[in-house]
Amino acid sequence: MHNIAITARLLGSFFYFPMSSDHNQLLLKELRECEDLSESPFADFIKHYQNTSQEVLYSDYQSLFEGCDNMPAPPWGSVYLDREKVIFGDSTLRLRSFLALHKIETDTGMREPEDQFGLSLFAAAHLIEKQQSLDAAAVLFAEHLLPWAFHYLDTLITHAQTDVYKTLATICRDWLEAVKHAMHIEIKHYQLYP
Repeated sequence: MHNIAITARLLGSFFYFPMSSDHNQLLLKELRECEDLSESPFADFIKHYQNTSQEVLYSDYQSLFEGCDNMPAPPWGSVYLDREKVIFGDSTLRLRSFLALHKIETDTGMREPEDQFGLSLFAAAHLIEKQQSLDAAAVLFAEHLLPWAFHYLDTLITHAQTDVYKTLATICRDWLEAVKHAMHIEIKHYQLYP
């Protein structure tokens, strides 16, 4: 389970911070220096990252994660799970209650929904690392992340302008499938509002 937590933190960072952030720059450097990178699912991701200008990459990040009006692939669960397609919807409140029950704070210093995709991955890593609570992590995946994650990642793959984010979404999709099987997770069904 330690590997699940490490990968959740890695992916969480890439889905939350811009690639140019100090934290992601350190992670990218570590990935590039991995001895078995060529055998890793991150090999193409690193190749695309190295072949994409920082300006184009940051523009894609802004469109996908910070856009104001028309975001092609909003990274918040409530946008897909609530009929009104709003952030801070009922699904966000359910996740907020779950996180409070497990004493997980996601205060980033900004007023933002806890159900942001990267933040949700950080919360899963925290549950596994700090609380050693695989049952709670399974509930987080089953009830709060996986009901919308695959749809979100497919949407991101469709609308990302760079192969960096398309590849990242594909890696994450495959990883979540593997986690679902490894942890025997039954995904709770909610109506999606694409």
